[in-house]
Amino acid sequence: MKVRPLSAAALAVALLSASPAARPAATSAQGDVLRIGMTTEPNSLNPLFSLDDYESYVDRFMFDVLVCADASGRGFVPRLAAVVPTLRNGGISKDGLSLTYHLRRNVKWQDGVPFSSRDVKFSYDAIVNPANNVPNRHGYDLIASVATPDAWTVVVHLKQPYAPAVSELFSDGGLGAILPAHLLAQYPDLNRAAFNQQPVGTGPYKLLRWDRGQSVELVRNDDFYLGKPKIERISIRFIPDEATAIDQLRTRELDMFAQGSVNAYGQIRTLPGIKAALVDIHGASSLLINTTRPAFRDVRVRRAIAYAIDKRAIVERFAFGAGTVATEDLPSFMWAYDPHVPRYDYDPARARRLLADAGWKPGRDGIALKGGQPLSAVLAFAQNNATARLIGVQLQSYLRDVGVDVQLKGYNSAMMFASYAGGGIYQSGNFDLAWYTMTLGIDPASASRFSCDSVPPNGQNYSRYCNREMDAAQRAGLTHYDQATRRRAYARSQELLARDVPVVFVFWPKDIEVYQPRLHGFDPNPVNPSWNCEVWELR
Repeated sequence: MKVRPLSAAALAVALLSASPAARPAATSAQGDVLRIGMTTEPNSLNPLFSLDDYESYVDRFMFDVLVCADASGRGFVPRLAAVVPTLRNGGISKDGLSLTYHLRRNVKWQDGVPFSSRDVKFSYDAIVNPANNVPNRHGYDLIASVATPDAWTVVVHLKQPYAPAVSELFSDGGLGAILPAHLLAQYPDLNRAAFNQQPVGTGPYKLLRWDRGQSVELVRNDDFYLGKPKIERISIRFIPDEATAIDQLRTRELDMFAQGSVNAYGQIRTLPGIKAALVDIHGASSLLINTTRPAFRDVRVRRAIAYAIDKRAIVERFAFGAGTVATEDLPSFMWAYDPHVPRYDYDPARARRLLADAGWKPGRDGIALKGGQPLSAVLAFAQNNATARLIGVQLQSYLRDVGVDVQLKGYNSAMMFASYAGGGIYQSGNFDLAWYTMTLGIDPASASRFSCDSVPPNGQNYSRYCNREMDAAQRAGLTHYDQATRRRAYARSQELLARDVPVVFVFWPKDIEVYQPRLHGFDPNPVNPSWNCEVWELR
C-alpha cells in the first residue's frame, strides 16, 4: 500500500485551533522590560548541568565564559579573558600542549566578590568531579592540570594537542561558564545545591526570581565588567505551546520568541512588523536510532530506515526556508563538510529489499515479520515542539510504508533532556527511535556525540554507537591543528556515519530567533544567541 505523505497544513490545523483566541494588542506601557517567550523551562540554572540550547540560552544572561564566538562564527572575542589565546600571541604553546589565559581585572561576582583565576580552576574541578552529574566532559578530560600562577593568569596543560581547545574549553562550545569558587568550593558535589535555583554569576543580568513553570525574571547587573547593560529587566516566560507563543508575539505581549521550531517560523514569518534572524549553526535535525536494540543492531535495518524517509519532502513541508536537506552531521557551510559522502535518497523499494535481506518479510498487514515477531519501534519526541510532533507523524507514515510499525511517544522537554541520573530519555537510552536536533560549537569536532567513550553518562552519544574506526577519525581530528589533516579526519567521520547509520540526519536547521522591531543590537552567533545581551536595547 502506498502511503501518501501528510501535508504540514493539514497537521497544523489541530495545533492552531487549540491556541487561545486572538487578543487585542497590549495597550499597557511596556517599559524597559524585554519579554522573551520560550517553550522549554530549564531543569537547573547552574550551567554546569546544561543539557540543551534552552538552558544555555538562559544561563548566558547570568554567567560568562573566558572566550566566545563572534557574530560571524568565524572568530573569537574575549569575555572574562582579556585576550584570546592564539599561536601567534603565544597563548597557545608551539607544541599545542598548553593554553594561557590572561584574565580581566575589573570583574566581580554579582555578590561583589572579585573574580579570579581560582574560579576558573574551581570550574574545571567541578566539571571533572565524578560526583557531579554533568552531561559531558569531552575536552576537559584531555586536560592534565590547570595552574594558577597568580590571580589573573590561568595555564591549561593538555595531555595531548587538542585542536578545538579555544572554542570548547571555558567557552560557549562546551560547559564553559565559570562558577564562583567562594560560594561552591565547600560542597562535595553540586547536584542538589541551592545555587542551582539561586545562582550568582559574573554576567550582565542577575536572577530576581524563578517562578517555576512560569518565568525566570532577571534584573540588570549595574556592575557588569563591560558596562551597565542597556535593558533594565528581562522576563523569560515559559510557554509550552508554540501556538500560544506565536499568538503572544502577534499581540505584542512578547518581544521575542527564542529557540523556535521551523514550524513556528512557518507561521511567524508572515506576521507584519516581525523581524527574524536565521543563523547557520553546526547542527542537524535527526532521527536517532538506538543501536543497542536487537532489531537495530543490523546495519541493513538502519539503512532501510534511512532510505524510507523523504528528507526533501520533510524540508519542503516543515522547514519553511529555515532548513536544508542534510547528508551527514556537518552542514555545508562548514569548512570540513564533505560533498562526496554517500547519500540516502528516498527509495522505499530499496528499503523493503534491505529489510528482506535482513530476514524481515512482509506480513498480511504490511508490517515486516521475523520469527513471527513484528518489526516495531517507539519513536520518542518532545511533545511541546510542534515541529517534532508533525515530523513524528510523517516519519511514522514513511516507516509504516516499508513495513516498520512505529508508535509515537511524546514527553515533556524536561524529561527528554533530563540527566542520566534523572532518567532523561536521551541520556538513559529509553527509546527505540527519537527525534533530536543536535547542536554543537563552531568547530567540526564531534567526538562527544559519536565516540565509544561518549555513551551516557559519559557524553552525548545517544545512539550508543561504538566503532573503533570512528574513534580513530575523531582522535585524528582532535589532535592535529592543521586544517588539511583535520578535513581528512572529518571526511572519514562523515563516511563512517553514512556507512553505519546510527543517526539519520534529515535536515540542517537554522537557529530561528524572531523579535519585535523595538529590540536593537540583537546579533546572534552560531552557538548562543544571548552571547552579547548586554548591548541589546529597547527603543
